[in-house]
Amino acid sequence: MSRTYKPFSGPFAPMLTEFVEQKRAVGCQYIAGYWMLRKFDSFSINFPVNNYNLTKEIVDAWGEKQPNESDVYWSNRILYLQQFAVFLTAQGYDSYISYVHRPSRSQFKAHVFTHDEVKRIFAAADAMEFSPCSPYKHLAFPLMYRMLYGCGFRISELLNLKLSDVDTNKSLIHVLHAKNDTERFVPMSESLNQRCQAYIHAVHEGHPDSYPFFFKKDGTHYTVSNIEKHFRELLWFAGISYRGQKLGPRVHDIRHTFICHRLNSWAREKVDLMTMLPILSKYVGHTGVPSTQWYLKLTAEAFPDVIEAMEALTGQAFPEVGVIDYE
Repeated sequence: MSRTYKPFSGPFAPMLTEFVEQKRAVGCQYIAGYWMLRKFDSFSINFPVNNYNLTKEIVDAWGEKQPNESDVYWSNRILYLQQFAVFLTAQGYDSYISYVHRPSRSQFKAHVFTHDEVKRIFAAADAMEFSPCSPYKHLAFPLMYRMLYGCGFRISELLNLKLSDVDTNKSLIHVLHAKNDTERFVPMSESLNQRCQAYIHAVHEGHPDSYPFFFKKDGTHYTVSNIEKHFRELLWFAGISYRGQKLGPRVHDIRHTFICHRLNSWAREKVDLMTMLPILSKYVGHTGVPSTQWYLKLTAEAFPDVIEAMEALTGQAFPEVGVIDYE
């Protein structure tokens, strides 16, 4: 473990250390998880522990909701211990794996744009004009929306990119500090790579590698709220109805659309979807294949004419999606 972090000292210390090191070895910074497990490390001193066995008594005591503790914090506290319990079980130690209470969150009905709507979004972005108040916006935003659709990025991943993260020599984008402290390399298509080259040539002359890839007039990153506000205006110019704050469409729906269009294309090509899901999951930065499997249902709902083909390629039936929680 890095010397900047205090070592664990409780009865599970060696296994906690190994668990955190394993997380970091695969690209997770695991900062929040480390600090939560530090609390558990101190907590576990109060219990008898034999051979690193994580008993139900310890887990239940840790899982008791504390006064004034938010549902989200409580859920995360249980989740981090659950992950550690799974790790202990894999190492051959008896461990009680608890149920994680998931707090209710505001949920959105995902919108999958049609191919025609995607073209209209691009056309509306391309029609943006130069403004002295934001001199690079008319160059940045058309590329931004194409990168969201072409790579399936989360908007936060896109806005956090630095100049050095976009390697046009290798047609690769390095996504750092993504959701769950992960990182990944995302290949670009040739056409998208060429657009990135043109954008870099136009706006990044003399900038250091650490400069934001997309930046405002003052050199700072755009915020998610900046993009969401512009996207709502863009929808109007593209002739796409915006139904309200809780109904969307939202800019994050471009990511949903990328995944569904990819699955739809594979289904029409009769590609084995269950073989491709792990690849797609890795590409878009999901924590695991189950997160990507939700999109099978969303794709079946958005493209009902391919349901039969998808069921044949996956062996699954696809009920109506309704409102679900996506990554």
